[in-house]
Amino acid sequence: MSYFLAVVLALAQAPAVVSDPSLNTLIDGIDRTFGRMRDFSSDFVQIYYDPIKPKRQESGHLYLMRPRMARWEYKNPEEKLFVSDGKTVYFYTPADRQVAMEAVKESLDDRIPLMFLLGRANLRNEFARIEMLREKPFLAGTQVIRLFPRRETGIDDIVIEVDPGNYHVRRLVFSTDDGARSEFIFSNIRTNTGLRSSTFDFKVPAGVEVIEGITQ
Repeated sequence: MSYFLAVVLALAQAPAVVSDPSLNTLIDGIDRTFGRMRDFSSDFVQIYYDPIKPKRQESGHLYLMRPRMARWEYKNPEEKLFVSDGKTVYFYTPADRQVAMEAVKESLDDRIPLMFLLGRANLRNEFARIEMLREKPFLAGTQVIRLFPRRETGIDDIVIEVDPGNYHVRRLVFSTDDGARSEFIFSNIRTNTGLRSSTFDFKVPAGVEVIEGITQ
């Protein structure tokens, strides 16, 4: 279960105070980039770590569009499709001939958060503390920041790696208090290409079982 969506939606009044000039520059750049972003597409790698389960890694292509639309096309290790049309989320697994669905506003799925960031432009209001990390980044050339949620949501912290040249988020990692960790790596990023809303349409295939609720 992802608690990051709750962090994004549960905004508090007082902004985080950031005294590091280089960090302020980075935050301002991220805010401008996401505030102006209408759509986003990229290749992705998704890795999920759980203390009691084997590491799981998947990859594919991602499309995002305001408001609240997403299309995750999984290619490896198996084909799957995760789609949000802005109101309803569908997760289709062809091999199982099954579609899971739930309302966007009720979903705490790990794939939800990025689509809520499109069009947002105030990280300082959304997190209690933001700090620059001086450790070597996972992706060369990126800068790393850690964000701490304002409320008790079950998440310990969120780490993002940002390209300082265009302020795109290249890597996102968030850890929960149960020891689980979800990681997303993005490449071949394109923004504001004029995606159409029809990209996010989904029709349940004939003969496929439909169930309520999406689980990890």
